[in-house]
Amino acid sequence: MFNRAILSFFIFAGFPLFSAKFEMKDLAYRNIVLVNSEALLERTVAVSHFASGWLELTPDNLESLSAEFELDVRTFETGLELKNIQLREQLLSAKEFPIAKATCSTPTGFQKTKLVDRKPLTVPVECSIKLKNTQQKIPMNLKLIYFKENEESRQRLTGNLLKVSTVWDLDLASFGIVIPAKYSALIAKTVQVTVDMVGSDRLPDNTLSLPEGLKKK
Repeated sequence: MFNRAILSFFIFAGFPLFSAKFEMKDLAYRNIVLVNSEALLERTVAVSHFASGWLELTPDNLESLSAEFELDVRTFETGLELKNIQLREQLLSAKEFPIAKATCSTPTGFQKTKLVDRKPLTVPVECSIKLKNTQQKIPMNLKLIYFKENEESRQRLTGNLLKVSTVWDLDLASFGIVIPAKYSALIAKTVQVTVDMVGSDRLPDNTLSLPEGLKKK
């Protein structure tokens, strides 16, 4: 009886009752990280689908949002093999530092707000990003869209879904990435990074649970 009274108090007082962890591990590799370098002489766009991570929050109170993401930088593709070598080996030292990581949380004093089904919400976060052997704190905005599970959302993944996207400018020099003089007109010193990922609070057990099923070789 006492426990029911306590539960009722929290419900009517508006306190959050649970947190949800959205795992961003898509077996179909539909998450995306895009890097856009707009240099004086040439634009280069690199794309990777090997991004994963998790984001945990309480849907009716985002004060306690936390997240971790990682990206295999060895998988960046530009469409040109020479550009791939320049990016992966010469700039990112991908063999020595294959994984880039980010840890994010909402800043102190963030106002209470909640997710509403299918309604985009922008949340300011502070992210600690580790690239190569350097770690930097970068403020950014996450755009969140929450999807309660239904027939349409199951075309992507099972469970309730959370779409996470963000765009920010990354100063390469701040991570110890030096552009060789001969490439100064071909590779920008500051690049734009775009991230678009979808997580589920109930991942499918295997590839048979994906909408498209197993792919035939």
